[in-house]
Formats: sequence, C-alpha cells, structure tokens
Amino acid sequence: MTSNASKIEKVQTHFQTLSSVAHSLNIASDELTKVVSALDESLKRLNIGLTVWVTFRSRGVEEWEYDDDQIGYCKVNGKWGIALRRIWGDNQADHHGDEGPWLFNDAPRDMRLKGVDKIPEVIEALSNEASETTKKVQEKTKEVRELAGVIEKIANEPRRAERSIKGVSFSTSGITPAQLKAIIAGVQGRQKFLGELLEHTSRWELGSSDLWIYFPAAKRSFAEMLEGREPLSKVSSVAKEVLGYPVEVVVKLEPPIIGVPKASNEKGVK
Repeated sequence: MTSNASKIEKVQTHFQTLSSVAHSLNIASDELTKVVSALDESLKRLNIGLTVWVTFRSRGVEEWEYDDDQIGYCKVNGKWGIALRRIWGDNQADHHGDEGPWLFNDAPRDMRLKGVDKIPEVIEALSNEASETTKKVQEKTKEVRELAGVIEKIANEPRRAERSIKGVSFSTSGITPAQLKAIIAGVQGRQKFLGELLEHTSRWELGSSDLWIYFPAAKRSFAEMLEGREPLSKVSSVAKEVLGYPVEVVVKLEPPIIGVPKASNEKGVK
C-alpha cells in the first residue's frame, strides 16, 4: 500500500468516526437545548425581570485586567432567558469590550457546554437578587407613602397664604416682618411647595450668621422635608438676597406642649 493510499484510508476511517460522533453530539446538544428551554419557560412564568451574571471562565493576566465568560439571566432582543456573554477590559486604561449576550440556545456551543454547570449558581443569584430587590422596593414604598401622606395633609389644610403675606402670626427675633415676608415670598416664587412648608413655621430667629426656623412639635414631618440639602440651599439663597449677607439656615422643632391635667370634680371620701 502506497503512502498516499494509507493517508486516504486514514482520513476515511476518521471521517466515519467523526460522522458518528457528530450525530451523537448533535443529539446530546439538542437535548440540552430542550432542558434549558424548559427552565427558561419556568423562569418566565415567575416574571422576575432581574439581571444576574455568574463567571465560569476567566482569562485575565494582571489584576486590573479581565477577560471572562459568563452565564446569567437577562433580556436579549426583548426576550428574557438564560444567556451567555464574554466581557473583557483593562480597568487602568478604562478600555472595555464585550460579545453577546446571546440567549443560551443561540450562543456558541463551546460556551454552552462550559457554562451549563453554573446554572444552579445563576438560580441562586436570582433568588438573592430578588430578595434584596424586594427589601429595597418595600423601603421605597414606605418612603413614598409617608411623603404622599404629608403632601395630602398639606393639600387638605386651609390655605394660609394670607398669613404669610401679612406676616403677623409668626414669632420673630432679629428679623423684621418685612424681611420675613420677602423671604417667604421669594421662596414661594422659586418653589411653591417649599414656600407652603414655610407657612407652617411658628418662629424665626436671626443671629449674626444663622437663621433659625422653628416648626411646632406637631409639624415634625414638615420640618424634616425642609431639612434636605436642596430645600435649605434655596431658603439660604433667598435669605442672602433679602438680608444682604449669607446666613446658615437651621431648622428646629419647638418643645412639645405638655398639657396641664384638669382638676377632678369628685370630692374625696371622708
């Protein structure tokens, strides 16, 4: 047998083996695809809507470099599902790149086979992320509910614009009624809601570099809304324009009023 004939026979033998193995590989790959598709459908019914990634292969050389293959759960072309991607970059050079993401069944076969072992970790990551997101949503819901309650209370109370214009119902020290009127009017001109908060104050005191604004103890929620950086900045800016010099605005609460118990009308028993 010539050398060339031997090569041809070897190629034929290997090709026949490859043909058989390829058939088995395709069957196994199709079965894996069906299993992951079933998992996708189950996750879709949960309507999670959260993105997570788990790294299953890293090629980074230096600590500031990364080149990772990841499997996770995300939205690709409008469809949520198990997905794969490759990300790489250099944090020092601020250079970053990526390939994908692809839905699992559309990703390169090599990535699918290497990433499938991490699917349990993807489910775990989704569970953890869902728990954390639930806590955040509950906290934000509480904050918004409290804010809505305060705004509703302000909206339902009688308007007190006349009081702020006349400036006769506030207790003041170091600041004239005209200056107080100008500050409230200036704040209302910039932000109506903030100006309405100032209508609920009880006392204003002006020192050499501080402007103290007091709220009744029962108006604590109004005082807290004024204590933010942006509201204080707006009041300080208007106060500087009116007074002619900068002051630090400080929000305070009046001491709570302690009621005096009524005298008993009952006579003691002799």
